[in-house]
Amino acid sequence: MSMILEVHDLWKSYDEIQALRGLNLEVKRGEIFGLVGPNGAGKTTSLKIIVGLLNMDKGIIKVNGRDIREEPYEYKRLIGYVPESVALPEYLTLEEFLIYSGRIREVPNDQIKERIDFFLNAFKLEDKRKSLILSLSRGMKQKVAIASALLHDPDLLILDEPLVGIDPVGQHRIKELFIERVREGKTVFISTHMLDTAERMCNQVAVIHKGRRIASGDLGSLRRISEEGGNATLEEVFLKLTEEKAEEEKRYLLK
Repeated sequence: MSMILEVHDLWKSYDEIQALRGLNLEVKRGEIFGLVGPNGAGKTTSLKIIVGLLNMDKGIIKVNGRDIREEPYEYKRLIGYVPESVALPEYLTLEEFLIYSGRIREVPNDQIKERIDFFLNAFKLEDKRKSLILSLSRGMKQKVAIASALLHDPDLLILDEPLVGIDPVGQHRIKELFIERVREGKTVFISTHMLDTAERMCNQVAVIHKGRRIASGDLGSLRRISEEGGNATLEEVFLKLTEEKAEEEKRYLLK
């Protein structure tokens, strides 16, 4: 299966803080990929660099085989992005915002209407079509942001903590949508520290710690790497891997 996203030796610092230290990731087409790690591990920084909101210090990122530094604009047509903190124009109605989102992504007008109808129905937001975004709950705004990111039918959907504030019914529907996209050969890339979310939704998971990948694979592979039992949860595997890495770094510093 071909790669939709390749991240090689990615480095990024903020003044004296080294956020990423040679991060490597490979994300295949047709999978839900989870990036998990403790707070400060570099998850959000990684996503912002991939979508072009931050510049890397060093490294190579390819989206569908295209080096994003050599082609900094064209690759973005393939990406839909939902940040951790969603900021929508509250003076627009839900429908107005989605029409605007479709037009800036150059979706044909007839398809914009069709896709808006689909997502409003899928997310149970039809009765909010003419409501100002200002009046929506946090969970509803999150659903609108996901709908906006999907309107142009991207090959790679990137989401930072996508289920925050969304009720269980909405979470279930979103998971169904993601699975449908995977069946179509599309890819969903989720960054989260909610390990139960990653375990429920993701086919593959990469665990990062202090800006480096320390393990990746499906849950079975991660259980073997961590030497946890066959019934271990992702949370148990994650804690074992990150604690071992912290101890390893501590011993290195004491030498």
